[in-house]
Amino acid sequence: MSDNNLNNQQKNSRNTSMDVARLVGVSQATVSRAFDPSSKMKPTTREKVLNAALSLNYTPDAIARSLISNNTNIIAVIMQNTTNPFYAKVLTKLSIQLRKFGKQILYFYLDNPDNLQQMITQVLQYRVDGILITSINLSSTIADTCLNFGIPVVLFNRQINSSKIQSVCCDNFQAGRDCADYFVMKGHRRLAFIGGFDTASTTLKRKEGFLSRLRERGITDVTIYHSDYTYEAGISAFHHLVKEQDLLPDAIFCISDLVCAGVIDCIRHNYHLSIPDDIAVIGFDDIDLASYQSYDITSFSQPIDDMISYTCELLMSPEKYSQESNLTLFPCTLITRTTA
Repeated sequence: MSDNNLNNQQKNSRNTSMDVARLVGVSQATVSRAFDPSSKMKPTTREKVLNAALSLNYTPDAIARSLISNNTNIIAVIMQNTTNPFYAKVLTKLSIQLRKFGKQILYFYLDNPDNLQQMITQVLQYRVDGILITSINLSSTIADTCLNFGIPVVLFNRQINSSKIQSVCCDNFQAGRDCADYFVMKGHRRLAFIGGFDTASTTLKRKEGFLSRLRERGITDVTIYHSDYTYEAGISAFHHLVKEQDLLPDAIFCISDLVCAGVIDCIRHNYHLSIPDDIAVIGFDDIDLASYQSYDITSFSQPIDDMISYTCELLMSPEKYSQESNLTLFPCTLITRTTA
C-alpha cells in the first residue's frame, strides 16, 4: 500500500464525536460543548469527555464547524508596533481573555501603514468574527469596508472620528493635562514633549492635553519633537533638543517608556546630567522596564485588563457594539518613581 493510500485510510478511519459520546455515555452535543471553553458544564463531565477524546485521538474539526455555524471563532489582530513591550502584553492578555469565549487570535503584522487596505482584504478572506486594530491609524473608508461585511472592528489604544467604529483607549488628553500639572507642581518651567508619529491619536491627544493645561497655567514656550517609539528614537530626540535649543528643558514628557529610557541614557551618559535634578522625565505605559532600578521611570499606567475585558465584550456582543458610545476612555494612573 502506498503512503498516500495509507494516509487517506487513516484520515477516513478517524474517530468522531459520536465515538467519544458512546465511550463516555453522553450526547454528541455534550461532546461539542466540552470543547467550548465558554460553555457551562460540570467540570467532571468536561474532564471525562476530554480524556475520552484524548484516548481516541479525537479533535474537533474547527473548519467543518465554522462552515456549519458560519462562525470561525477567530479574531484578527492587526498590529504595527511590535517593539513596545506594552503591545506584547496586550497581545498576551487579549489571547487569554478571548480563549474564555472560545475564540482564537489570528495575528497580522503590518510593516507599512500604507498597506492597511490590502491587509484588510487579506483578513476578510479568513471570515473572521471580529477585527482588533492597534498601534495603527484607521481611515473611515477602511472601517466602512469591514462594517459592510458585518464584522465588528475595535480600535485599541487608538481612536477615530467615526460614529460606526468602536474605539477603546485610555484618556490620553487627561494624562497630558495631569503630566503638565505634575511638572508645574514640581517647579519646572522649561518643558518639552517628545511624541510619536504626528498623525497618531495617542500622540495628538497627549500633546493637546499637555499644551492646553500648560497654557492655562501661563506656560507657552514648550519644545515639541516627534520621533519613532523606540529606545534609539529617544536618544536621537534628546540630541535634537540639545542642538536646537539654547536652554535645555528641565522636564520632558515622553510618548513611551522605551523612548524615555533612551532619553535617560542619553542625558546621563552623553551629557553627564542628573535625573531628576537637572532634567525630570516622565514616560508612558509603565512597562516592566520602567520599574527596573537603573531607570525607575515615573510613568503613566494604562488599565490594560479593564480595557481588554471591555474590548472583548464589544467583539462578542453585536448588541453592545451597536448600542455603546463609539469612544470609551479609561483613566490612566501616574506611577511616581525617581525620574520626576
